[in-house]
Formats: sequence, structure tokens, C-alpha cells
Amino acid sequence: MKIFGYSPNRKNLSLLFIISFLVRIIVFLFFIRPGEYYKQPDSNDYHHAAMSISFGRGMHRLDNNRPMFWRTPGYPLYLSWFYRFFGIKKFAFSENSPAQIASIVVQIILSSLIPILVFFLALLLTKSLAIAWITAWIIALHLGFILVSCYLLTEALGMIFIIPFFICFYKIFDLATNWKKNIIFAAIFLGLHTWIRPMGQFLSVASVIIILLFDSVNWKIRIKKALLFLFIFFSIIAPWFIRNYNLTGKIFFCPMFGLYLNTFNAPKIIRETKGLPLKKAIDYQYGLANKKAIREYKLARAAGKQLATELVHLKVAMPVILQHPFLFLRDWMKEVAKSTFDLYSSQLVAIAKKTNHYDPIEEFLTEKLTECLYKQKMSFLMRAVVYIELIFAILLWMGLLAGALLFLLYPLIKKYNVSKIIKQHSLLWLRIAPMISAFVVMTGGFGYARLRLPAEPLMIILSLTFWLWISSYFAYNQAKQKR
Repeated sequence: MKIFGYSPNRKNLSLLFIISFLVRIIVFLFFIRPGEYYKQPDSNDYHHAAMSISFGRGMHRLDNNRPMFWRTPGYPLYLSWFYRFFGIKKFAFSENSPAQIASIVVQIILSSLIPILVFFLALLLTKSLAIAWITAWIIALHLGFILVSCYLLTEALGMIFIIPFFICFYKIFDLATNWKKNIIFAAIFLGLHTWIRPMGQFLSVASVIIILLFDSVNWKIRIKKALLFLFIFFSIIAPWFIRNYNLTGKIFFCPMFGLYLNTFNAPKIIRETKGLPLKKAIDYQYGLANKKAIREYKLARAAGKQLATELVHLKVAMPVILQHPFLFLRDWMKEVAKSTFDLYSSQLVAIAKKTNHYDPIEEFLTEKLTECLYKQKMSFLMRAVVYIELIFAILLWMGLLAGALLFLLYPLIKKYNVSKIIKQHSLLWLRIAPMISAFVVMTGGFGYARLRLPAEPLMIILSLTFWLWISSYFAYNQAKQKR
């Protein structure tokens, strides 16, 4: 472990950045860019939103000039800077590749800082240089982080804010630090992340729960922390609430949940209860939503307001879900399992199959894994990457499962007869596990590995706490036997 005991000086951190950048830029220039694989299922939405912003029309659809509600403006705004610089000659996605490529190169430079940020996060949480360096180098060479840095998607840019959020948030549990300052910065970083990826709203709830349940200060201070966090966070994202309210008369930040439920969850319930094929079940739900939207659109126009059709989809989906809550929960947890255990190599399968531009209406974890491991034809190098990731995933989950038993279950059984180091790790796990859960639990509509990516550094850190503990335990026993 001596190699991982080096201090985080400028030379060591610069090397980490340079390797991270070189790996990402090589993958982009020689693999992702030639096949335009940076265009993913959601990329077209960001392209159109960025063009609208570039034309000075804000977040509006170019075809009918109606406001966009489904996407938040953070990433389109970023992309629009490059569109303005290079100029928009045609509307088609591929016709704007110079601007897109430039935006991704800058995105790669920013993403290459993430391993450095993760280093300081891991050091803060564990006080272990070994865990910090191992985690940072894993992130530098991690397939999921490499790929998303090369896509025209929100994840890479969102990570630039989510890791500083983690750092500031977990600093508030350190009694030696100024918790007010850390709360304020944590809320600001999460707010900025939410402008890019709206799931930050759910993370704010998880954050408050962690503060209230697992802080070591008295309840009065916990409540103060929670209220200050929520106040700053919602102040940051309030302008988009105000924009949406002024346009529609409804209070919401991003209504994606409605379309999400009516596309992925309610149709599966209809399939099971009415015996329809999934495609017809989706068409059935959309048909109901479209009829309802026509009626509500007329009412909205009469009131001088716009209609967020995603909210109409929510109204159509919810009665189906509430009528069959157990079917909904079963399907939701299946998709959560897919997000939790899927391999990032599944994205390589999509590239090999030439299906990276769209999502299928349904996927199954077992099929995805078998395609990664042997079913789907791919190059030797891609297959090698799959098996490297598989080995990593096995070690990661061995550490997570064994660590949960040792640091969470064991203290409950033994109660008072627990060592100091296990108690420390136990508190760390209690504070981090809910944050990880918050990321994966919200993915029950359509799960895949990319959605758990922001939680991946936390998962690696927790897994390494077990592996470091077990290696220290055996080293101690060996030294004891020699004496």
C-alpha cells in the first residue's frame, strides 16, 4: 500500500488529471466520434433546446414555439454557447457536429477533474490516503465515467457539481468545521446540479433525512441544518419554478415524472391486467393522455396559459398505478435492480448493435448481461473491457455485501462489544448508504447503469473500507503469529 500513501501534491494530482484526460480524449477521438456514438437517446432533445436558446427564444420547441418543460435548461445552455460560436447553418443534429465535438472536448477536460475531486471526497470520508488514491484511479479508468464524458448528455457536466456537493455535505458532520458555510455550499452545488439533472430534488430530500437521522449533534441544530439546506437549495432552483408557474399556473420544476410513469410503468400494468402487448398498452395510455391533453389545452388557452402535457400524462398514469400498487412496486424494483447491477459495458453492446440512438421499450437484466458476456458480437478489445468490468463489479459487490454485514448488521447484533474502528465505519456507512439508495431508487421506470453513476464513487469508497479493513485484519494476525 506504500504506493498509495503519497501526499496529494501538485505532481501526483497533475498525473491523475493527465491520465484521465488522455484516456477520455483517445476514446472519444478514435472510438466515439467516428461513429457519432456521442448521439444518445436523449441527445436530440438537448440539441433542439440548445438551438432554441441560441436563437434567443429560450427553452421553446422550434416547430410550434411552445415552451419546453420536459428538459431543464442547464445542459442546453452549456451546449448553446458552442452553437453560437460555430453558428447554426442547418437544424439537423449531424449538421452541427463541429459545435457538438467542441462542447464534448471541453466536457472531457472538465470530466478529467472528477478523479481529483473524488480523491478529496474519499480522503474526507475515510481519512485514508490508500482508499483516496485507489478510488481516484478507479474513477480515472472507470468505463462509465469515460463513456459519459464523451456523450452529448447531462451526466458528465452534472458530476462536476455533484462531487463538490458530496464534499461540502459530508463536511457538515465534522464538528471541527463551520457547518453553516458547508451547508450553504452543499445546497448551492446541489442546486446547480439540479438545473442540469432534475433528480437533485429527490437528493435534497435524502440529504435532509441523513442530516436528521445520522448527525451527531442535538436535534435543534439538526433541524436548523435541514431548514437552512432546504432554503438555500430551493432559492437556487426557484427561478425555474417561477417560470413554469407563470407559463402554466402550476407549481413544478420538471414534470418528467409524469411522462416517465406513463411510458414505462402504467403500460406494464395495463399489459398484465388487460392482456395487451406492451406496445399497444403504451399506445393506449398515450391515447388517453392525448384526449385529455386536447381538453386541457383548450382550457389553458382560455385562461391565457400554456399546457405542460407531461402533467396530463401523470394524471392518466396515477389511477392505474394506485389501482395496482403491488404490480407497480414489483416492476419498479425490477428496474431499480437493473440500474443497480447492470454493467456499463451494456453501452458497448448498444454501440455494437448500432442501437445507441434510441432505447428499446423494455430491457431485462439477464439478457443485457448475457449480451455483454457472449451473445452480442463485438471486437476482442470491447469483450476484454466487458470482462475487466465484470471482475471489478464482482469485487465491488463482494466488498459492499461483506461490508454491510460487518459494519451495519454486526454492530446491531453485538451492540456494545464492537471495536472503535467498526463503530466509525458503521456511522460512515449509515450516512452514505441512504445517498446511494436515493440515486438508484428513483430509476424504477427504466433502469440502466448510467443512472447510478453519481453514486458510483460512494459505492467504491464503501467497498474499499471493507477491503482495507480485511487486509489490515489479516496483516495484524500474521504479525501477531510471528511474535
